[in-house]
Amino acid sequence: MPAPGLRLTVLAGPTVPVPLPAPFTARLRSLEFTDNDEERSVFTLTFDAGRSRVGGRLDVAGVQDSPVGAFARIGVVLTFGWRPAVLLDGIVTDVALTPGHRPGEATLTVTGEDVSYLLDRVEYTAEHAALDDTSQVRKILAGYLTRGIASMVVPASTSDAPSPTERIPTQQTSDLAHVTELARRNGYVACALPGPTPGTSTFYWGPPLRSGPPQPALSVDLGPDTNCAGLSFRTDALAPALINGAVLDRHQCAAVPVSVEASSLTPLAERPLWSTHAGDIRRRLLRDAGSDAVAARARAQAEVDRSIDAVVATGTVDGTRYGQVLRPRGLVGMRGAGRSHDGFWYVRQVVHTLAVGSYRQKVTLVRDGYGSTVLAVPVGSVG
Repeated sequence: MPAPGLRLTVLAGPTVPVPLPAPFTARLRSLEFTDNDEERSVFTLTFDAGRSRVGGRLDVAGVQDSPVGAFARIGVVLTFGWRPAVLLDGIVTDVALTPGHRPGEATLTVTGEDVSYLLDRVEYTAEHAALDDTSQVRKILAGYLTRGIASMVVPASTSDAPSPTERIPTQQTSDLAHVTELARRNGYVACALPGPTPGTSTFYWGPPLRSGPPQPALSVDLGPDTNCAGLSFRTDALAPALINGAVLDRHQCAAVPVSVEASSLTPLAERPLWSTHAGDIRRRLLRDAGSDAVAARARAQAEVDRSIDAVVATGTVDGTRYGQVLRPRGLVGMRGAGRSHDGFWYVRQVVHTLAVGSYRQKVTLVRDGYGSTVLAVPVGSVG
């Protein structure tokens, strides 16, 4: 399972996941994993829960002392030929048994979330005296290293470390909610990245990964090279927004105008909608003022950058033909879709669906407009 040339390994355990016993793995019918760029990723494993005359007299297989019971840690590894890739690292949050009236109908459905759930279990009050946003995040994430969660923190572009005599940053929610809010106001993302080894993850806090090496191209309507089908493109003209306003700067003791009329991100399209239709783009008032003009402008810029992706593409990738796991929070090339839509796209979401003989990746891609910024996109594997 699920297809020739592709091997699926499922691991589970109370703290450190280990490979499932072969008889239990044989009962796996399907797996679905929704991997998001900002929201928490979720997964569902569906097992055959049929009861045999001998082993099933007392209970359904997988219910009593189950390795995939509530709060178990789950790992899934896909191996393409000789190249393994950690697909997910998560925690079981729901187990559902559906008895069947006929052979083959009974199912055991195991649902869970990525390991960022561990950061969201407890809400509490804390003070982060004299710490700017970046230092707060580093302090919080350091406590999860013993749970197999490393951290990758990119310093924010502005540092607003307050003096304890002026104000003390406080936290009155879970660690996940706090670091996510700090990411939002800096134009960053906060998310758990599975791997690099089973049972481990890296929590990333930093800017959206809209640069660097792209993933191999999605090929559309290119005969035997085609690996993506069912593509559709939609333009949300109301998505981009520019910001104007003023902030009462505590250092200058005066109202300072703040205006953001352009995105600071590297364009993914030759003709970004926010610039080619600048006169029609929505204008919004500055809402998140910050503590001074510099911080206020940085947060306004973050809001503008977050809004610019007006063109959305959806489609389905044949996972075995593509030959690797397509990841959100990064770039992917596209070819064969025409001059307006070829080029680089940001991957917002991938829904992985695996069953016997099948691996599909339903993708949601976004970018800021039309036209490619490059003459060609990488086609081969980056692994």
